[in-house]
Amino acid sequence: MRLIFYAILGFIIYYLVRGVTRGTSPSRRRSPNSHGTSETGKELKKDPVCGTYIPEDTPYHLSHKGQPYFFCSETCLKTFKQQIAQKKEK
Repeated sequence: MRLIFYAILGFIIYYLVRGVTRGTSPSRRRSPNSHGTSETGKELKKDPVCGTYIPEDTPYHLSHKGQPYFFCSETCLKTFKQQIAQKKEK
């Protein structure tokens, strides 16, 4: 019984120490896939091609049918343009 108690206590202490050494408490950490605002405070937008979240002031952006789209790279922008062209051909 004591062994289980010490194991649980050790896990709790490890979890708390790990959170402190990373600079934030474990409950305040954000997942790597979270989105919302960037470190600079700018709103993040989702790249429709690869799903990456990028700041809306990215140099790679396009407006299609009145809808703004933001891209993480020139490659994703070109891919999106190709997808639009393929849909028009059909």
